[in-house]
This record gives sequence, C-alpha cells and structure tokens, in this order.
Amino acid sequence: MKTLKQLSQEINKCVLCGTCRSVCPTFGVVQREPASARGKVALCDAYLNKEIGISEGFIKHMNECVQCMACYAACPNDVNVPDIILAARAEIAKEKGMPFVKSFILENILDSERLMPAAMKFASRLQGLLFKGVPEESGLHRRFPLPLIDERRLVPPLAERFFMDVVADSSAFSTAPTGHPTKGWVGQTTRPRVGFFAGCLINYMLPNIGEASLKVLEKAGASVVVPLDQLCCGMPALGMGDVETAKVLALKNLEAFEKYELDYITTACATCSDGLKRRFKELLSYEGEDVQRRVDKFSSKVRDITELLVNDFGFRISDFGFYKSQISNLKSQIVTYHDPCHLRRGQGIADEPRELIEMSGAKLKEMSHPCRCCGLGGSFNITNYDFSMEINRSKAEDIKNTGADIVATACPGCMIQIKDGLHQLGADTKVVHVVELLADNIDSR
Repeated sequence: MKTLKQLSQEINKCVLCGTCRSVCPTFGVVQREPASARGKVALCDAYLNKEIGISEGFIKHMNECVQCMACYAACPNDVNVPDIILAARAEIAKEKGMPFVKSFILENILDSERLMPAAMKFASRLQGLLFKGVPEESGLHRRFPLPLIDERRLVPPLAERFFMDVVADSSAFSTAPTGHPTKGWVGQTTRPRVGFFAGCLINYMLPNIGEASLKVLEKAGASVVVPLDQLCCGMPALGMGDVETAKVLALKNLEAFEKYELDYITTACATCSDGLKRRFKELLSYEGEDVQRRVDKFSSKVRDITELLVNDFGFRISDFGFYKSQISNLKSQIVTYHDPCHLRRGQGIADEPRELIEMSGAKLKEMSHPCRCCGLGGSFNITNYDFSMEINRSKAEDIKNTGADIVATACPGCMIQIKDGLHQLGADTKVVHVVELLADNIDSR
C-alpha cells in the first residue's frame, strides 16, 4: 500500500479543474472546498510540502469522504483521490494514533478467529436490553441515549444464528476433505470449486444472503467451500487508516482459502469483493515475492457473485426450468437497482446484477441516478450520521419516485443504509440482495 509520500506524483497530476466537485457527494451537501476531492488533494499537497501539519481540521476533512470513487471516475487526469485520502488517513493514524476503543477493536478483536464471534454473540444478547424492535421494518431503535447511535437510526439487528454457525452445524454438507484442522464444508455437487467469503455483515447480520448465495451457487453447479477460519476482509480497518491490521487480515484470509484447490473465490458483498480483488494485492505488495505470488493467484480467482454467475457460469434461471411465465412470486413486482460504489466503480460491474434481476422474472425499472452513492462510507455513517443521511436522502427519494416494490442491490452495507433512509422517508419499499431474488425463485418451484 503506497504512502502519501509515494503518491506525491499522483497528487501533482491534479490541475485543480474542479470536475470532481460536480460528482462529490460530500461537497454536494456542505458546498465547502475542503469537502471536495480537489480540496482534499490540495490539503495533502500542502501537508507533504510542510505548509501545514496534521491538525483537527485536516483530520476532519480527510474523514469527510465516503470512498465512492466518483471523483476518480470523473477526473480527466485520472487522479486517484480515494487512494490519496486512504494514505492520508494512514498518515494520521501513524502520527496521532487512534482512539483507544477503536484501536482495541481493530487490533485485538477484528483479526481474531475466536474473539470477534464471541464479541458479536455477547452483543447479540445485549441488543434486546439496549434496543427496541421496529417489527414492520425488521430493525431496531435505541431505548435510551447511546454513544454514536442517533435516535432516528434504524439499527440492523444481529442475527439469532450467525451464518458461519449455520454452515458449521449444517448436516446437509460434509466437512471439507483437506486434512487441515480448520473446518470448511463442501456441497455435494460437481466442479467448479468455489470458495465463499461471507464478510462481517452477512455473517453477523444478514445470514439469509449467505444462505441464498449458497443455494444459487449449488443450483448453478458449483461445489461450494466455506472456510470457517475466514475473517473480516479488512476494508473497515483500511478505511480508518489502520493499514497494519488490514495487512494481517489479508494474510490470514489468504491462508484460509489457499489450502483448498479452488477455481473461484466469491462473495455477495461488493465491498469485500473489491477488497479481495484489489486491496489485498496493494496491502501485500511489499511483503516479498512469495507472498506477492500467492496473493496474485488468490486475487485472480475472486469474483463478485453476480459476476461469477453471469460471466463465468453463464447462469440462466431458465436452465433449471424456471421460466418467467412460470414464476408467480415476482412477475408482478417492479424492482429498481442501486449500484454499489465498490461494484460499479471499483470493479466495473453494472450489467450483471441487472441481468440477474430480469432473469428472476421481475420488471426492472431504473431510478434516475442508480450509481449515486448511498452515503454509507463505512465508519463515516457512524461518526457523521447526519452528513451520511443527508447524502442518502436523495438516494431514498430517487428509489421512492420509481414506485418500485423492491430495491435490489449487491452490497449488504448499502442495504442497511438504504433501509434506514427509506424508513426515515416513510417509504415501504422492500430492500433485498439480488441473489435473494434468484433464491426465492428456486424455492418457488
């Protein structure tokens, strides 16, 4: 991963034209120059030239970024502003350190195969005391004031059973025959062999997406392996400037998957797939030739699940006897689609999810700005909730204006953010993952 100093040439490519201002969601809300991509690049340039130091203002401005990559996509000089900002955050963490609670979680819990699940199980037992249910929304509101939890926020509940626990306890699949003490499991189907990376949100909050993914993958003819020693993809740590923890997680996940002879590695989280494909190679680029060879091999196998199904498997729901005329549960439904930033701009994947939606039998109706950021931005939503939801408001209104029954996307984080925004708007649009539409149709026959 390049440091801010190593990105100085990238910074110098910026000619201050301001094209980024027209697409930057944070600038769109506050209309302040330091909130724009151009403003942040100028601040980083001033820091490298020792004109300014790391002040509270510098930290604030570097954290006011959702990493949507819209600036990079629009820039006529291809200035990689997202990487510049990540490098600046790493510089901040290195010079100023991180808050104790945040650093403790990142350095001691997030990268632990035992402590992370234990901490989440403890939290799941506490959630009934701290939050009250909103049944019609399948979410939670706080019962009393809590740090970083706004009273308006619709909090996603932790699952009663985590996805990895469901996998570990499933009698429908056998233990992976690897000879390794780490358990995984293999669906009793034929090649290609596909390793499934769950990610934190699917594992702890939305296990139904993981189960739907496995169902569709098996129906498509894959032999599915789920290594139970996989951990967080590391993107949250990287986004907060903790490059070392992100490296540790990359190495541990590399070890978890490479012991299986896999043809593909897939995930139903756009942020995770972007991290596994792109960021792992960057994080481990200075770790020696052997590690680079291993991570190159690993990353070359990574596919987002929508990409894998459409491009690699040539998946067609009609191949399994489910034709549009036979599907009753979706053919009268209007579905609109939200492009996750890490999928469309991070990986260039836009058509594949739409093909799967149309394949499901639903009618796809595009919103006015499908690739506009939802405003989540990882921890940005936690530390800048009002800011985040102001960005989200236009997305929620765009969805509502389509009149769609369902909004589908391919990122669990976007789902949580969009659900919160629609809740505050009073809209009853259902929020689902694309693979859930396919899994529902498989169940319907």
